[in-house]
Amino acid sequence: MVKLFYALMASIIILGCKTSNLKLSNILTDNSQIYTKNEEPKDTLNFACNIQLTYDEQTLNNKLNNLRFDIIQKSKEKHLPLFNSSLTELKPFIESSQLFRLLNSMPKGGLLHSHSGGILNPDSIINIALKFKDSYVYTGTETKDYIKGQLAIFLNKTQPIGFTALSDYLQKEKDAKEILKKQLTLNRATLVEYLDYWIEFEKRFKRINLLLQYRPFFKEYYATSFNVLLKDNIQHLEIRYIFGNLFDELNNNYSSDTTIHDLNDIVLHIQKRNPKFTLKLIYTSFKFLDSIEVKHQLKNAFELKLKYPNYISGFDLVADEATGNNIAYFKSTLKTITTLENQYGIKMPLYMHAGESNNLSNTNLLNLPLDLNKRIGHGLNLIYFPALMNQIKSRNNLVEISPLSNQELGYVSDLRNHPARVLMANGIQCSINSDDPGVFGYDGLSYDFWVAFMAWDLELTGLKKLVLNSINYSSLKNEERKVALIHLQNDWNKFVSDSNKK
Repeated sequence: MVKLFYALMASIIILGCKTSNLKLSNILTDNSQIYTKNEEPKDTLNFACNIQLTYDEQTLNNKLNNLRFDIIQKSKEKHLPLFNSSLTELKPFIESSQLFRLLNSMPKGGLLHSHSGGILNPDSIINIALKFKDSYVYTGTETKDYIKGQLAIFLNKTQPIGFTALSDYLQKEKDAKEILKKQLTLNRATLVEYLDYWIEFEKRFKRINLLLQYRPFFKEYYATSFNVLLKDNIQHLEIRYIFGNLFDELNNNYSSDTTIHDLNDIVLHIQKRNPKFTLKLIYTSFKFLDSIEVKHQLKNAFELKLKYPNYISGFDLVADEATGNNIAYFKSTLKTITTLENQYGIKMPLYMHAGESNNLSNTNLLNLPLDLNKRIGHGLNLIYFPALMNQIKSRNNLVEISPLSNQELGYVSDLRNHPARVLMANGIQCSINSDDPGVFGYDGLSYDFWVAFMAWDLELTGLKKLVLNSINYSSLKNEERKVALIHLQNDWNKFVSDSNKK
């Protein structure tokens, strides 16, 4: 596999090093002397080839490399497979490392690829659900409607047969909370076939979907999620958001307007303490729907963006690419975007999931409308299409990489062989994301940065470029992006200074 990996890297030739939209020479620099002594020759193809480190950053880079060496030695002593263990197995080792503490303190810019319902860890979900007396868990025989461990809110004791009050279940059943947490977490070590991954993955969302429809839970879920991300030094969040109706004791069918108003209230409250925090929503529908329904969803996206231009930033289609419709099926539907843009007087860029596959026959990437698409979600099999790689690079598009998600869902067994290494080595701009960290039992981005740094032989130049990309390629408006970069610059300089003192 290793020989095959390097042969593949050598076979893909993409010329030049292109900067992103903003001049990086003016970003994340300070007045320190630029480090030039004993500097290694730059790889002019690499995605981070235009990043120069200051002397202080070079000092930190040396520290990071020493930490990586120590971790590799410790993993050998413990006989721990560092690059192909499941996250459940590796998580305690990661958390015990000095590298993890350092990366936790690193400003990460934005999380550009996340999903509604997949952000928050299971322990927090259970704790929030316990605050509501009408929280229930399904303990009966599984049916087409309900599965074991499924959580829900049923008002006025209207719960179906098979549901037990959550508080009663946790008190009476031995190890009930740990069992429930396992039911809410995807653990790759317990799965054996590719199909199992997606079936089990989708069950995790099913187990909390009914909770998220209850407006008080919805508010607390997202308030907690945003604060958890801020604690991990993430200042900007973009959610692939699937809109549904909320309910509470006063109304059993709130509109999407209520969803956005509630999220806005949460953001404004957080910004009183953390003014740098920003949120964008990418209106999301499903690839398994027919073209008529997706056309309807696309029109809904335009109507919402017209009313809430500061929140709705684009459109996407999601689903298992092995079973959902190919993007080619929606070609005529997506072509209507230009007409709709003229009709509504607003732009609707695409941020499409494509190439979440290690199969050459998956041609979703080849069918992307590149004139409309700004970023690619996952793009794992992009390395099979070198001509398309050239196009992606020349258009200065970004690929959103989610290393742990890709491994946990079975697309990559050994992270050293992750396609992102090929993409970045050939100048394709990327960002680090966590996709659905709550489903995999963690929060934020620090774990993904940890495994990427360890498995991909990254230097601080690469880390810095990945952080920069998460703001430069975000869907923030130009003025918002300028403000975000000021916050990021200040935080980065402080991070470098503080890290060198430890």
